[in-house]
Amino acid sequence: MKNLKRIVSLFLVFTVLLVLPLSTVAQASGKEVLRVAWWGNTNRDKLYFAINDLFMAENPNVEIVTESPGWADYWVSMATAYASGSAPDVVQFQSNQIGEYCSKGVLLPLDGYVKDGVIDLSEWNQSYAATGKYEDQLYMISLGITAQSMIINKTMVEKYGMTLWGEDENISWAEFEAFLNELQAKLPEDTYAALDFYNNNDLAWVWIRQNSPIGTEWVDAEGKFAPTLETLSGWYDLANRLRKSGAIANAAWTQEWAARAWQEGALAMGKVAFFFANANQYKMFQNGIEDDIVLRRVPTHPGGQNEFGDLLITSSFGISKTAKNPDLAARYINFFVNNMEAQKIFKMELGVIGNQTIQAELNKNADPSDVKAAEYLGRVGATTLPFIPKAPGVWAVQSEIESASHMVAEGVMTPEQAAQSVIDIANDVIAENAQ
Repeated sequence: MKNLKRIVSLFLVFTVLLVLPLSTVAQASGKEVLRVAWWGNTNRDKLYFAINDLFMAENPNVEIVTESPGWADYWVSMATAYASGSAPDVVQFQSNQIGEYCSKGVLLPLDGYVKDGVIDLSEWNQSYAATGKYEDQLYMISLGITAQSMIINKTMVEKYGMTLWGEDENISWAEFEAFLNELQAKLPEDTYAALDFYNNNDLAWVWIRQNSPIGTEWVDAEGKFAPTLETLSGWYDLANRLRKSGAIANAAWTQEWAARAWQEGALAMGKVAFFFANANQYKMFQNGIEDDIVLRRVPTHPGGQNEFGDLLITSSFGISKTAKNPDLAARYINFFVNNMEAQKIFKMELGVIGNQTIQAELNKNADPSDVKAAEYLGRVGATTLPFIPKAPGVWAVQSEIESASHMVAEGVMTPEQAAQSVIDIANDVIAENAQ
């Protein structure tokens, strides 16, 4: 009944919004409207709705109107909204988009709210807080931190006579490749050591960061795309070698399995032993699979520009410059990230939270998989370089990196051709963005 009332209520709100400006809606209801947007799904939406209910209970003069399309539709919607000047008041972003949106001047700097204590970061891990900065100004407040990881079916690995390295140990990419090939030699037909990572751009950026001069991962001193032909072709060649050795499957097999829901995917069904994903997804796999699933760090690059290269990936709230009441938006964000009851509802949905006092309290009763993921993020955060947002225009290249990788997997391009194609397109996009 409660959910039905919520659906009816939201339907009525959106119906009114179609015919009346927000100021009129606020006057008609006697409440101030706060528009909040995030990328959602059915389960995640329930968490946000519950937290919004808590905030409205404490602020009965406020009505929160929400938007939560799926990931792909979300960015189309936000791009359109910002272009038209109709963006929601509070908008969720991810690390990849921080430079893209902050550079366009559509977001409100939050340093003043932190200085005045409206947004309280005094009990925060400051490296997590810094993930919301662009050019030394704070624009976003993290809702959760994660990073790329290897999610591994330890039971499957040990079944075939192999032993994993410890969670506090690291292996290089060369050692990783050798391990997969050795495991593959023991596996039955139509089973592979790892799922192909050709469509994993977050992992590609880790490789790029490992092979680029520190501080110039995205663009060089001349403002051009920084990754070199050698760096990008090396990334494509790694997967190509593993395909040729049989440690990962061909493109058709990978596409078929990658298209399935995770419950029916290659890792869950025992078709692969290794899977790259963000650490906050670990709980989903560990709790949904009977085998022992473990976390290990992304392979390192000893002797490289940056041995580790891990990127702290943040999902954050920012405030649009067009927000009708930015002070209310700031209070809402502070409530969301610093209220104990709100965070007990959220349960580290997007990764480890910034408020360390609340994180410690959550750990007391947290799902063991969440604790493991938090420990993993702690190890990663202790050694990785400070967060550096992608330069404007770089995020738009992500689809090209993935597309070129797929072309290599299909045998249409060589690694060198793919790398050169990405570099050429990236420089065109960055130059166009700078105009």
